[in-house]
Amino acid sequence: RPAQPPPAPAHTTASRPAAVRAAPGLDALLPVSPARLQDAGALAARFTAAYVTHRPGQSPGAWLARLRPMATSQLTAVLARAAPWQSAAVTVGTVTAEQIRDLTPGSVTITVQIRQAVTGSGGPQTVTLGFAVTLTRQPGDGWAVYDIEPATAGNAG
Repeated sequence: RPAQPPPAPAHTTASRPAAVRAAPGLDALLPVSPARLQDAGALAARFTAAYVTHRPGQSPGAWLARLRPMATSQLTAVLARAAPWQSAAVTVGTVTAEQIRDLTPGSVTITVQIRQAVTGSGGPQTVTLGFAVTLTRQPGDGWAVYDIEPATAGNAG
């Protein structure tokens, strides 16, 4: 008697793989909406440009006054102690790149690359700097800068 082939497997819904669901949209994967992330990135860029920009004879108080509306009270206090000395050079910062380093429901850290144009007694020169800017959510829909440090400091993500 010839060998019989094994029976074909039964096709039931139990033996079929579960249907693959469509991947959730980006909004569903993020703890913060893309629009709020754009707001945070814009604030990080404005803050960093103001942070590295100063004019000859500008008082530390004038520098701090530009930063205060964008920063938490804790950071403002730190900046008041570390306000830049009066400089003979004019420096202007221009943001050239941004990248999210860390994102939680309550904060985001964005690295900001900035080109700083320095005009002093030695003539003009350009320097590229990187900063990690941490922003925290504020009551309502706002953000405030909580910390700024060189991008090379701390955890790279």
